[in-house]
Amino acid sequence: MAFISLQGVSYTYSGRKEPAVRNISLNFGQVEKIAITGLNGSGKSTLAKLILGLLKPQNGEIILDGRPVGKYSLVEVGEKLGYVLQNPSQMMFNTSVYNEIAFGLKWRGKSKNEVHHLCKRYLDLFDLWDLRGELPFNLSEGQKQLVALSAVLALQPRYLILDEPTKSIDTFRKKKLKDILQEIWRQGTGIMVISHDIEFVAGFNGRRIHMAQGEVVEDAGRYKD
Repeated sequence: MAFISLQGVSYTYSGRKEPAVRNISLNFGQVEKIAITGLNGSGKSTLAKLILGLLKPQNGEIILDGRPVGKYSLVEVGEKLGYVLQNPSQMMFNTSVYNEIAFGLKWRGKSKNEVHHLCKRYLDLFDLWDLRGELPFNLSEGQKQLVALSAVLALQPRYLILDEPTKSIDTFRKKKLKDILQEIWRQGTGIMVISHDIEFVAGFNGRRIHMAQGEVVEDAGRYKD
């Protein structure tokens, strides 16, 4: 059974005539690597928000791990799906980089030692440990992106959705990110990357879904149950 299933899903934003997503049917396995590509306005980010339950489909249905996504609370969805927004500043509200990573871990009841271990582990991945005391809003856009990613990775979700994760990071950290994603995928975490970065997607070596005008126009490596 697919971990995520979209069945005839459509969504039109208020005030617009054309659907942002039009009659999409897709199945995603729990341990798939998926790259979703397409021009701005093709429906990529809308698709992610529908999967996460942040938007409700006006037609069709989305099933997450055997249940309609609308039957989950956002907290329950967050226990299955990790999501990094295209604009990381929208995800940050703590007074230090360390506390950004620690917040979700504390909420899940991790001990002080576990929180420290996981914060250090994931900040070290991107060479951010030395910035642990900094105010997140004072960081560069690339650093914010990596802090947001570290916070989600530390929660060890079953499936990871990343919206333009390489938008503001340098070549060295792009390679590091690709290696990290490859490793967590090997450990059993499904990954969906929404990206304009053709070079990054090419090295991602996963299923590629290309969107245009709210529709899927190419699906290379279709999911098989």
